[in-house]
Amino acid sequence: MLKSFKTEINPTEEQKAKICKTIGTCRYIYNFYLAHNKELYNKGEKFMSSNQFRVWLNNEYLPKHPECFWIKEA
Repeated sequence: MLKSFKTEINPTEEQKAKICKTIGTCRYIYNFYLAHNKELYNKGEKFMSSNQFRVWLNNEYLPKHPECFWIKEA
């Protein structure tokens, strides 16, 4: 016999905004990761793993692109 529990969450407006911002940032980063790997593939370069991408994004890309600072705010 399987049991399940349903839990209802009631976030405040501030929490709803934070959730939406975080989900939007995750979607942007995921699509950016896919586009970056597609670009590498088209150049004939090696596929970048998610860990390599994380290091590249935080240590190389974001310092050179201050307009994308909003990524770190989420």
